[in-house]
Amino acid sequence: MGTNGENSGRDALGRFTLGNPGGPGGPRRRASELRRAAEEAITPEHVAAIVRKATRMGLEGDIAAMKLVLERTCGRAAQAPAETEALGIELPELRTADDCNTAIGRVIDSLCAGTVDRDAAKLVIEAIQTRLKAIEANEFEQRLAQLEQDSEYAGGRRR
Repeated sequence: MGTNGENSGRDALGRFTLGNPGGPGGPRRRASELRRAAEEAITPEHVAAIVRKATRMGLEGDIAAMKLVLERTCGRAAQAPAETEALGIELPELRTADDCNTAIGRVIDSLCAGTVDRDAAKLVIEAIQTRLKAIEANEFEQRLAQLEQDSEYAGGRRR
């Protein structure tokens, strides 16, 4: 019972009683039933007639109908890529870790000065960091190759 004595569809412990549409799945079950009924009522001929009507309306100048028909038949148009512009930051050629450090410093300075927006700065810094990882990997490979060569030389002397 509710606060004014009306039946709220719950028992004395506050649980939903049998046949009460409340609780989890109640409204969803009803929406599912309505969707199923609509699917059963609408035939492929109905859909074709609706598309023909929307096409006719689009041809008569109805912009919304044009968009509906084109989006449903051709798919949504891809968004045009944004125009890119030079950032106006002079960066060194990224050959060493020090060059990368200098470049990141210049990007941060430009960001703080307001000459580069945050998204562009983030993109450039990520590119610089990627280049730095490649430089570090290359240097590591060179050091490893040198160690292997030294180890072969030392091993050869012992024999």
